Amino acid sequence: MSVYNGKLLELLSVEQRAEKYVLRVRLFFQRPFEFFWEIDDDTAAYIQKIVENKEPFKYRISFQSTWDHYKSQYVSFITRTYRDQSDRIFFPCSEEFAKGLGILKKMEPLQEINEFPFLFREETIIETEKTEKPEEPPSQSNHRYTWITATVIACLFIGSFFIVYLKDSFKNESPYTSVVEAKTVEQEEYAVSMDGKEKIAETGDPSTQTYESSIPENYQSSNQANTNEEPAIPFIEVDEVLTYSIPEGRVALTFDDGPSRYSQEIIDILKQYQAGGTFFFTGLNVKKYPDYVQYVYENGYSIGSHSMSHANFTTLSYEEQERELLQSAGLIESIIHDDVVLFRPPYGAKNETTLKIAERTNHKLVLWNKDTEDWKHQNAEEIFQYVAESDTSGAIILLHESQAVIDALPRIIEYLQKQGLDIVGLK
Repeated sequence: MSVYNGKLLELLSVEQRAEKYVLRVRLFFQRPFEFFWEIDDDTAAYIQKIVENKEPFKYRISFQSTWDHYKSQYVSFITRTYRDQSDRIFFPCSEEFAKGLGILKKMEPLQEINEFPFLFREETIIETEKTEKPEEPPSQSNHRYTWITATVIACLFIGSFFIVYLKDSFKNESPYTSVVEAKTVEQEEYAVSMDGKEKIAETGDPSTQTYESSIPENYQSSNQANTNEEPAIPFIEVDEVLTYSIPEGRVALTFDDGPSRYSQEIIDILKQYQAGGTFFFTGLNVKKYPDYVQYVYENGYSIGSHSMSHANFTTLSYEEQERELLQSAGLIESIIHDDVVLFRPPYGAKNETTLKIAERTNHKLVLWNKDTEDWKHQNAEEIFQYVAESDTSGAIILLHESQAVIDALPRIIEYLQKQGLDIVGLK
């Protein structure tokens, strides 16, 4: 099973080198690699304060940054995790740091670190810290042993390459597949236990309850499903703090109240038609079905928060709203190890407090302009007829995870595609 399909930026330490501050980071992107990121003193001071007592936590730097209009400064956040607990810690940052996050977010897998002047590897530091004293030239005997050693290593490398090549050739696979997909120790640390064996004591606090394994017998991980290269799922990016619709010519199918026993089948139908989709999960259901959260994410679909307990936000205090939003987002993030930015308030209920919290915590509220009301009648034909009789260009369609939606979904997708609409996911 794939451990991580997207990008993850782990913070290892904050260090001072040659009177400059650098972050030692590990970027997980297909496979992990470490490097240093030179940053300004002020941002370094804020980050250093966050990680003063590092153990036993892990820290992940978000690729997101936002402009705080009230304080006239950029803000980003670090996610601090320990076991299945996580919380976001916000900090002010410089414009240069925000731009650096954007560059790392868009970085392609094959790009070299030295393409960006603020990034460098350990070798660069070693070079700059070398003394002026020249090294003594090696003796001739040392030269001879060096060449013998190099020759032996080269022969072993070439022999190993051909063994791997011949082995994979018989499997009719690329000889590089095993290298790219091999799990490292670091990646294993981020893997979510899928067998339900590692458990902690369940308490009355929803944020500390045990993850139960809910994986079905016919579960298929994305590594199995994606053996052959598949077309990319179409996406559009949500820019506004509050969104009800998307540009004309596109339509977004959104699914609320999961994860559930219907999640996998909904994903499989969407994939069959190469259609996008966006899922808004409640925290309590995430705790019941963590494997389905992983399945949705592994197959490339966006996940947003739908609060922890599906409460009406207009009846909650500032602190209660913030806890509902951040606790559910943190729970999802602890499973997929990626930022959860999208949020849909239950019932679409929101107030000024909700918007302030969303803006401060860098969340995007996604509502809808087409409501199938599928939860009322649970009738596949009525769900389809509503979509067929609506103006769906530019629509965000509200659906829920249910058998009736599964039964209606193929007809809905085929109808929308015949209208020439791109069915997109949101991110």
